[in-house]
Amino acid sequence: MLDSRRALYHEEQCWLAVADIHFGYELNRARNHGALLPQWGMAATEQRLVELLDHYRPSTFIIVGDIMDGGGSIRETIHMLARMRERVSQLICVEGNHDRAALKRDERFVPWHCGEGFIFQHGHRFAKVLVDTQANCPAVHITGHEHPALHFSDGAGLRLKLPALIQDRIGTANIQHWILPAFSPWAGGSIYQSPHERLAAWACSEGRVLKA
Repeated sequence: MLDSRRALYHEEQCWLAVADIHFGYELNRARNHGALLPQWGMAATEQRLVELLDHYRPSTFIIVGDIMDGGGSIRETIHMLARMRERVSQLICVEGNHDRAALKRDERFVPWHCGEGFIFQHGHRFAKVLVDTQANCPAVHITGHEHPALHFSDGAGLRLKLPALIQDRIGTANIQHWILPAFSPWAGGSIYQSPHERLAAWACSEGRVLKA
């Protein structure tokens, strides 16, 4: 089930998955790039994570890469993950291209995670993981990385952009590629152009999910 708060939940297997938290975005951009941003993103992100975990009570929480934004938010990200770990039986951290070595020294990261019928990988090395996991023959690869969004217009000047979950089919193989919406409140998202067959696209608006 796709939750409008940009999370995917599997009731039978009892896992909850999100991608691209980019925790500490405002700190990292301020400390490393001199950007002046309001300091609200980390609190809003953690509150939404806690609400999801309290609502679904998953036994496994999977963060599909880009847990942190960059080197300026390592300590804050480590503390956030410690608080998340207290709320679930199993926390799985999948490596993303923004996750720095200093974070991975303190946290247990995996290049990909295989579940029943699903493989979770961040997506920045999609083709390699696809080859490396061929023996597992999963039905679905779940990734992040792309920050997909859908754009809507009424033709009279009103425009709306919403984060989205994209479902594609890879070639003629019975493998699907699901791309999660970016969880970060700072991620505006962009239109995702895929070389694969589009099966469906789902927009996450406030309190509801829309099929496009």
